[in-house]
Amino acid sequence: MISSRLPTAGFTRPSMADATGSWPPDMTVRALPHTAIRRITAAVMQREIQRLRGQPAERPDDRPVDAPLDSLERMGVAAALGEMFELSDIVFDINAADSLDDWAEGLDRTPVERLTVHTSGSTGAPQRHSHAVAELWAEAETLAQHFTTAGRIIALVPADHLYGLVWTALLPVALDVPVIDGQITALPELRPDDLIVGVPEHWAALSRFRRDWPNGVIGINSGGPLDSNVGQTLLASGLSRLVDVYGTSETSAVGLRDVPQAGYALLPRWQLAQHDDGLSLRDRDGQLVALPDRIRAIDTRRIALDGRHDHAVQVGGINVYPTHIAGLLAAHDGVSEAAVRLGDDGRLKAFVVTIDGHAPTDLESRLRRFAIECLTPAERPVQFRFGSALPSNDMGKPADWD
Repeated sequence: MISSRLPTAGFTRPSMADATGSWPPDMTVRALPHTAIRRITAAVMQREIQRLRGQPAERPDDRPVDAPLDSLERMGVAAALGEMFELSDIVFDINAADSLDDWAEGLDRTPVERLTVHTSGSTGAPQRHSHAVAELWAEAETLAQHFTTAGRIIALVPADHLYGLVWTALLPVALDVPVIDGQITALPELRPDDLIVGVPEHWAALSRFRRDWPNGVIGINSGGPLDSNVGQTLLASGLSRLVDVYGTSETSAVGLRDVPQAGYALLPRWQLAQHDDGLSLRDRDGQLVALPDRIRAIDTRRIALDGRHDHAVQVGGINVYPTHIAGLLAAHDGVSEAAVRLGDDGRLKAFVVTIDGHAPTDLESRLRRFAIECLTPAERPVQFRFGSALPSNDMGKPADWD
C-alpha cells in the first residue's frame, strides 16, 4: 500500500468560481502536479506492461514497476503514455527511461492540456474520449465541495480510467489530502473521515465481512449499478455515507446520489435537454451529449436511469453485451437457444435450451470450457440453467429466472 500526499506547489489550483461558473474554465491556470502525473503514469505503465507480457490484468496502483523493461516494452509504454497525455512528440529518452520516475519526469516537462481515456468495452471495441484537463480540474473542485470532511482517500481503483483519474489523482489535490492504495484483501487500517473509492464488486465484498467502520467514513461507488441490499447492509454496519456516481467515459461524472435515495443530482456542468431518442444532457457550452443510458427526469436537477441504449451491462466496471454472448453460446452443438442476463451477484448468468440427446451436465462442462478459453472474465457466465424453453412471462416476453 502506497501513501502519497499530492502537493499543490508548482500549479495554480482552480477557483470554485471556475467549477460552477462558465465552462470550460480558463485553460491557462491548469497544470498537473507531479504526484498526479506519477499516479496516472504508474497505472498506464502497469496496464501496458501486463498487456505486453500476457499477464493477468491486475489492478494497477502507484507502485514502481518491478522488472526492467526491454526495448519493445519501452516503446509500448511510450506509446501508451503518449496516447493518454495526448503528446504530439515523444518526450522520453526511450533508451534510458526505465523507472516510473523516469517516465513521470519526462511528462513533468511537457504541458498537458488534454487526457484521453477509453471506454471499458469488452465485446464492443473500446473508443477513445478526450477531456480537457481544465474541465477535469473543475469537476474535482466541484466534487470537493461535497466531501469537505475527508481526511484521506483510499483508492481501490486505478488512475488510468476516468473514474480513478478524477477521484484518486485530482480530487486529493482539490482536498489537499493524501491518497493511499488499497485492495479488498489488503485494506489499510481505516481512520475516521476516510473516503474510499471503489466499484460495486468492492462494496459487495465489504458488505459481507466488514462489521463496523470508524466514524465519518464515506464510500464512493461507480462503474456499475450498486445493489440496494449491499448499500443497506453497509450503512447499517456503520458506514457514514455511500455515494453512487453516475458518469461515462464520454462525460466523466454526471450526477451523485446518496444511497438509498433515488435519482442522481446533476453536477453544475449539466442541464437536461430533449434529444431525438428521448431525454439527454447539454453541457455549459450548449453541446448536446448522446448518453449510452436512457434517462428520465425526476425534477429539473435530478435524473433516474432506465437502461442502456446498446443493451450493455457492466461487470466489474466493464461493458459486456449479454445478447452477443448468448449468440455465442447458442452456436454450440447441443444448444437450441440461449439467454444471458446480469445476475444479482453482479456476474452474468445463462439459461440454455438443449437439443434432445444432449445431457445438460456434459453440455455445461463444454460451455464453461469455452467461456474460460474464449471469453474475458467479465463476459463469462458463472451460473448455467437448462430447460426446454427460454423463460417468459404471461405475455410471452422474455423473463428472468432464479
